Amino acid sequence: MSLGVLSVHLDGAPCSVACAFCYLGARQDARPSDGDGLVRDLRRRPDELERAVARLDYAELAIALSEPAVEQAAVTRLVAIAAARNKPTAITTTAQIVLEDPSRLRGAARLNLSVDPWKLPVDLLDTVRAAASAARAEVREVVAIATLSTPGFSALLVEGLLAQLLELPVLDGVALNALKPPPPFCDRDFWLRALAKLGPLLDSQLERRLHLDCYVAARLLGLGGCPGRADVTPAEGGLAFRSCVYAPGADRVESATELASTTAGFVPPAVCPFDTRL
Repeated sequence: MSLGVLSVHLDGAPCSVACAFCYLGARQDARPSDGDGLVRDLRRRPDELERAVARLDYAELAIALSEPAVEQAAVTRLVAIAAARNKPTAITTTAQIVLEDPSRLRGAARLNLSVDPWKLPVDLLDTVRAAASAARAEVREVVAIATLSTPGFSALLVEGLLAQLLELPVLDGVALNALKPPPPFCDRDFWLRALAKLGPLLDSQLERRLHLDCYVAARLLGLGGCPGRADVTPAEGGLAFRSCVYAPGADRVESATELASTTAGFVPPAVCPFDTRL
């Protein structure tokens, strides 16, 4: 079975944006991010990571672009390798990185634009509109990833901001993204209240322009199982592989050749690797 979306975090540790909620910080092999550390990791295993992207069975490559000064060359190579296999690439990054240089997205099929108060503290809609418009020169599709990062921002999304994002013609869709693991406020009661308020949007836009978080769709609403989003990162001794990108610990550390063999029968996790509070 295909890995589905294969996520690549070139360093595997929190980036310089330093969002307090970043799931990378919960990784057991994570360390504070710094430019020298990124360079060391990329120099240590660039070929092995490229071999993995060239060999593993996946439907889409998803690359998180956080530190373009040291990651861009590696991103460009990975996008080209996936394209040679007719595999689309999605790049997840911030409005600031896009607006600084939209050509950083070149070759990707989709931009996943991070939307939360840490990355867009002011003029949110205008900044999203500008970044998405700039990205259109390089990608076919732009999706805003709106993260329920705080109670206040979550309330804004539910009370109207999500609808405003969906109305932006420059966006092809909006994904409502929950933190992993979810904070105390983001429990079953929160989701039931939020989904009730979002009823009209769900009726008209769900799985069209509006996409719900994976664990909410799968575990709370029963809209299919885990969609599967495996993850590979450079690591001592090879590549760290996670069957779920949000897992704190790696399933195994192997070479690209070994991963191609051991993931041939990949099945998405039956249980989330974190407490969903559902």
